Amino acid sequence: MLNKDKGEKPSPFVIMKRYPLILFILLAGCFNSGKSFVSYVSREEPALGTFVSITIEKSPKCERILNGAFSFIRELEKKFSVYIPDSEVSRLNSEKKIEVSEDLIYVIKKSIEVSKITGGVFDITVLPLINLYREAEKKRVPPSDEDIRKILQYTGYEKIKIKDNIIQIPEKAEIDTGGIAKGYIVDSTAKFLKKNGVQNGLVNAGGDIYCFGRNSEGGKWKIGIRDPFNKEKTIKTIYISDCGVATSGDYERYLYIKGKKYGHIINPLTGKTVQDFPVSVTVIAPDTTTADAFATAFFVMGVEKSINLVNKLEEVSLFIIDGNGKLYESENFSKFTLP
Repeated sequence: MLNKDKGEKPSPFVIMKRYPLILFILLAGCFNSGKSFVSYVSREEPALGTFVSITIEKSPKCERILNGAFSFIRELEKKFSVYIPDSEVSRLNSEKKIEVSEDLIYVIKKSIEVSKITGGVFDITVLPLINLYREAEKKRVPPSDEDIRKILQYTGYEKIKIKDNIIQIPEKAEIDTGGIAKGYIVDSTAKFLKKNGVQNGLVNAGGDIYCFGRNSEGGKWKIGIRDPFNKEKTIKTIYISDCGVATSGDYERYLYIKGKKYGHIINPLTGKTVQDFPVSVTVIAPDTTTADAFATAFFVMGVEKSINLVNKLEEVSLFIIDGNGKLYESENFSKFTLP
């Protein structure tokens, strides 16, 4: 489903899946008892195909809240994972028309919204294309143009039909919400924490983060973006609160078939792999669901088109590092680089 770092079955090709790389929380000084106004507790557990960490203010019931939060995350994962046979997504892919939960309805509607904004480079119906390239890897024969053309006939977000809580997809179609559902689960977990009385906290699922309130020094949460060419170096620091951020990148994943190198990202419009994609993409948005989906799309869209699009979107900010190490920022990104 959501990311493949631990325990799942990753495809070498992604369109709705990204590889978390370079986002980390800078907590230096935050737990200094002489300066902090609130004590914090953190816990990390494997979930969503990655490691999820939750940081909340310390209280007599914080352990119970954390237990509940991680149980909540795993219950949501059971709705979205394509690796769980009886998940809602798996049942939809099998039965083609089912009644689904409000969670899946929301994620699918949000996916369609982002698909429209990005001109279709974000598309949750691409699972058949991913499976096609999986088979190509096994057979060591690249998919033919005819094979790709046949699959493109029944992919496309516009083919998803929604009526009340009923979702219907074409007979040969399959969806994969892996490029957005992790962000949604992060947002939902933050809401769970707030409902349980947590006023200040942070949820980090393998590079998809939502933070709210203040850190233990009373300031905004401080997030470091590592240099993908030098993992010991922080290339940018951002300060955020009450918003979501998704950062991802992978510049070393390729598939070789008969000596030819193929990129690991598929363009859903063409069915072909993307050869020239950014090294890393960081998106800041009002929620992590939105940030997650756009970060996925921008790997396909490329640097120039992504920056131009974000400059037209008031609530989305973007930071990109290309394959040569050149940095790009949207016009509104700098507001997050000051405490």
